[in-house]
Amino acid sequence: MQNPFSSLSSGPVTPPTPQPVAYRTVAIAAIVLGMILCVVVFAYAATGFFLIFASLLLAAIFCGVARLFQRLGLPRWASLMLVYLLTFVLILAPLAWGGIALVQEFNNLLAGVREQADKLMHSLQGMGLPVDANSGSQSFQDLLPSGLASQAGQALFGALGAVGNFFVVLFLAIFVSWQPSLYRDGLVSLFPKEKRARVSEVLKKAAHSLILWVAGDAISMALIFTVSWAGLLLIGVNNAFLLALQAGLLAFVPTVGAFVAGAIIVLAALAQGVDMALWALGLYLLIQGVESNVAQPIAQRYTTSLPPALTMGAQVIFGLLFGLLGFVLAVPVVAVVRTLVRELYIDDVLGGPVKSAE
Repeated sequence: MQNPFSSLSSGPVTPPTPQPVAYRTVAIAAIVLGMILCVVVFAYAATGFFLIFASLLLAAIFCGVARLFQRLGLPRWASLMLVYLLTFVLILAPLAWGGIALVQEFNNLLAGVREQADKLMHSLQGMGLPVDANSGSQSFQDLLPSGLASQAGQALFGALGAVGNFFVVLFLAIFVSWQPSLYRDGLVSLFPKEKRARVSEVLKKAAHSLILWVAGDAISMALIFTVSWAGLLLIGVNNAFLLALQAGLLAFVPTVGAFVAGAIIVLAALAQGVDMALWALGLYLLIQGVESNVAQPIAQRYTTSLPPALTMGAQVIFGLLFGLLGFVLAVPVVAVVRTLVRELYIDDVLGGPVKSAE
């Protein structure tokens, strides 16, 4: 009969050899240096990274709109080609419908807004308030980091560099949206085999959350534009279309965009008199009511809402660190990072989020 303890007494058990301290020190140092290098590279090339993210955001928009056409029975390639065609039509239509004249009209609108801001500061100084009468337009431009009011017009209608960046983003978005699996699989291939399925799943969830955020924001922007245009036409404000357009576009920037759009509308109406400015102020309050009680509830049905403090904090930090581009893209970046952190760290490493007692 074989002794069951013979295998235990066959020889001394060799304990596992601990890793040398030098090896662990080198590994930790390499990780820390790698993280520092990534931060330095991102700091010096932040604009490039944000342009790439903007292209991913636009690619998500292309894929989301293409899915709507696919539900109508079109194949994916035909849906994407139709989306690309509509995009170029939307780009070329303003040029065909006014082109340089539209740009000049918008620049005149901004100049009139700055002039009214200066007049308002002079009036406040005449009332005895401690304000600098010569800083009206500058104060208006400083409502946001890097002067969003003035730079928005340049970025949308004027600067050649911004136009070049726009087309870089556009064509990158076309390439990514045409073969999204090619780029996703290339990124997944950088991870160990046992982790690839989970990483691929999380990347799909991050892309889905980005599409949902874009869908919700698009609903809000469309409603703000429509209500603003109808209201401005009703009360008789000049340049109603351009004012409604900037209100709809600035709705893309959460929290602060609506405030800046309202300030532009009120200052533009002030050129037609105080009564018109008061009507515009009432319209602005109505627009805010529509956004809070109609647009946001509808949008939140299609998107994951972010905590307001997180949204505003991210905008402040990104605006201070990276300027206007970082400020505008702060919220979609946080939406994607939040999904990645929740899935890969909170769920997979920590075992899930804390359950609220409330």
